[in-house]
Amino acid sequence: MPDEGKNRLRNFAAQLNQFVNLIKIGDFVVMPRKVTNGVAIGIVTGGYQFDADSDFKHSRAVEWREESLPRDTFKQDLRHSFGAFMTICEVKRNSALERVQAVLSTGADPGALLGKQGQAPKPLPLNGAEDDEVEAEDYQTDIEDIANQQIISLIKSEFAGHALADLVAEIMRVEGYTTKVSPPGPDGGVDILAAGGTLGLGEDRICVQVKSGDGAANHDVVLRLIGSVSNTQAQTGLLVSIGGVNAVAQKELDNNFFKLRLWQMPDLLKALFRTYGELSDKTRAKLPLKQIWAPMAQGAS
Repeated sequence: MPDEGKNRLRNFAAQLNQFVNLIKIGDFVVMPRKVTNGVAIGIVTGGYQFDADSDFKHSRAVEWREESLPRDTFKQDLRHSFGAFMTICEVKRNSALERVQAVLSTGADPGALLGKQGQAPKPLPLNGAEDDEVEAEDYQTDIEDIANQQIISLIKSEFAGHALADLVAEIMRVEGYTTKVSPPGPDGGVDILAAGGTLGLGEDRICVQVKSGDGAANHDVVLRLIGSVSNTQAQTGLLVSIGGVNAVAQKELDNNFFKLRLWQMPDLLKALFRTYGELSDKTRAKLPLKQIWAPMAQGAS
């Protein structure tokens, strides 16, 4: 990478050094997942491996104990640390290790005072550190990621359960569809019917299933949606699942590429952002957002 700037190269070299030389077997790994908005927790079980022919040239074996915990499981100080611009970094402050272990064993984050009674959480500095030790707290936090997590929390709070279908339907109406939302209760795999064209009588007909829970949608959900597409004479099925889908469901979606589409949380956010200005006053009051500009940190992409 001869044309990259000095700070970016230093950033990458420091992360690679951490991955190759400093991570040890038995260490805990926390991996925020962008697509499902969850957090995976695992334990390193193998040494560093390099494979020049692989899409993932640098690897280490990990035994995943949790694959997609809701981010809200952790208190805000740890969520900020997990949102650092550094992809590979060590999180030490505020009893991070003990709290991750506690989440695995009890399902709850006991907070920053664990084992350090009377000590307040340390704030995260905004500027990069100059020493060689690479820690999450020594680098700028990803402001966009933090903002998105707050928006996601608002969506989960203000549009819980069937209300999420109302939000999705409103977004689709702004984008030119005529929609019909099923009433709360058993829906038979149909939460929204959407159609384009004058009076909603065009050929672009979509059957939408909305899953508002944190858990991944399974294969049965996809099969029900396929059946609903046929029963409603829709052209396309759209699955909106903010908890993502499991591997078997994803394979079924891939096998039905020309019939099914998937919105996970990043897709829902993109749709929300591009239509936000035209949403109803009532919806915008529940999701009060303001667009801002912020400089990118060195080494961020």
